[in-house]
Amino acid sequence: MKLKNIIYLFVFSLLFVSCTKTEDTPDYGEYGAGVLISNEGTFGAGNGSISYYNPNTDSVTNEIFQLENSRSLGDVVQSVSRIGDYTFIQINNSNKIEVVDAKSFVEMGAIQKLTQVRYAIGDENTAYASAWGTWGADGKVYIIDVNTLSVTDSVSTGLGPEAMVLLNNKLFVTNSGGWGFDNTLSVIDPTTKTVLETIEVGANPKSMVVDKNDNLWVLCSGSALYDENWTPIGHRPAKLVQINASTNAIIKEIPLFDEQHPSKLAINSDGDKLYIGAGFGFNGIYTFNISDASFTETQLINKSFYGFDVNPEDGVIFGYEALNFTERGKLYRYSESGAELGNYLVGIAPNGSSLKRNK
Repeated sequence: MKLKNIIYLFVFSLLFVSCTKTEDTPDYGEYGAGVLISNEGTFGAGNGSISYYNPNTDSVTNEIFQLENSRSLGDVVQSVSRIGDYTFIQINNSNKIEVVDAKSFVEMGAIQKLTQVRYAIGDENTAYASAWGTWGADGKVYIIDVNTLSVTDSVSTGLGPEAMVLLNNKLFVTNSGGWGFDNTLSVIDPTTKTVLETIEVGANPKSMVVDKNDNLWVLCSGSALYDENWTPIGHRPAKLVQINASTNAIIKEIPLFDEQHPSKLAINSDGDKLYIGAGFGFNGIYTFNISDASFTETQLINKSFYGFDVNPEDGVIFGYEALNFTERGKLYRYSESGAELGNYLVGIAPNGSSLKRNK
């Protein structure tokens, strides 16, 4: 009897552990747990794509939308975002968002007529998509019902609305200037769908992050200046701007580069160190501690990237090398200290990713 009881206890323990593991392990499906990489493709060729980096196998699967849906995505894949149970894929020159199931990548629908759509953020109920409009002159943020995948409203912004952050019940939008110049953030009330305030920052703001104190950091890329014959005559300098997200007041401004124009800002998992880099002609990824009073050009990685991200789960840096716009680019992974962990072929002109895990 004692042996039988021991056997019963052993079997029960195995069943209990098995059930516990099942309950604790989320169902991410085929594509929900890794990193989705947006590849622009060649302008006009309609060969934009999404690559999937699997952290469990340390490998990349390319063209996963085409693989699961037997058709192409469209022309210039600008960005990819996990929102609720879906993945939103913003396709700039095709003026649409393709929506797929986040786990399987099977198409769920498309949101059309979003002229020069750029980025999307949101939750299981409401999404927000920035769009430049015609020649970047009539920028808007579109409000999307995630349950019906339909546009319910829009709010006009500055020129070339780009990155967005939801914080303190406000939607902050960088107005990048589009094909020209802007130097503002639009602060939108998501409930009333109105612009609460327009904050002047620096030249051509493009990227934002939130630090450990819930302050907003804005990367203002600056821009080159030309005369009427397109001869270079100078630069609008790049800088960082820290904003109190509760009062919308500027806390401090940090000059960066006089003649270089980074386009991407990221932050570490502790929320106290910024990463600056990426963009046309810009070399390297630089770091900046949020408590510092000035920028000292501390270069962490000496390489040119079209885009990059920092994984908030483990601090791993993902750098995207475009090479050119006709052949496959590369994904590089680096540790927090800047040591290369691996590199992989992805799609044409990789520019960014969706790092957030989603059930």
